[in-house]
Amino acid sequence: MALCIPPFIVGVYILQTIYLRTSRQLRFMDLEAKSPLFSNFVETFEGIVTIRAFRWEEKLREANWHFLDASQQPYYLLLCIQRWLNLVLDLMIAGMAILVIALAMRLRSSTNGALLGIALNNVLGFNQSLTMLITEWTKLETSLGAIARLKNFETETPHESRLGENTIPPKSWPQFGSIEFRGVSASYK
Repeated sequence: MALCIPPFIVGVYILQTIYLRTSRQLRFMDLEAKSPLFSNFVETFEGIVTIRAFRWEEKLREANWHFLDASQQPYYLLLCIQRWLNLVLDLMIAGMAILVIALAMRLRSSTNGALLGIALNNVLGFNQSLTMLITEWTKLETSLGAIARLKNFETETPHESRLGENTIPPKSWPQFGSIEFRGVSASYK
């Protein structure tokens, strides 16, 4: 049984590497696909009066459905690869369980039913632990990728403040709660 552990570990490492790379790309695609949907929500909310005035409701509803459909495609693919990961891990563990049973059948004189039951129970527990480890590791990597994008945004985005706009008002500011207009005129045709 010990001879099958190194190839199993190599297989899990390759599986984790492929899954992590694919998952990271799909999460990035998911973020990109949701951006137009969120922009459409904000623009619709801000311009609802104009939309109603020009009777553009149906056109914007269709655009919203289009953005919603497009935003769900990467998410669906992400769920598919998560199911694929679970299937492959379950098949690898099933192979280990078959190996345990084959060894138990081959070495009948040195094993008994209780030891076989404990071995199979350990294999099933190992399956759950391995699945949780790979899933959580991928979530950690994805979160670190989001943090890296935020750090990149912070360092590469130019500041909007101009020279002389960094003054801090005194603690007593504002002293009065009134507005005074001087030399203002307004007209309406």
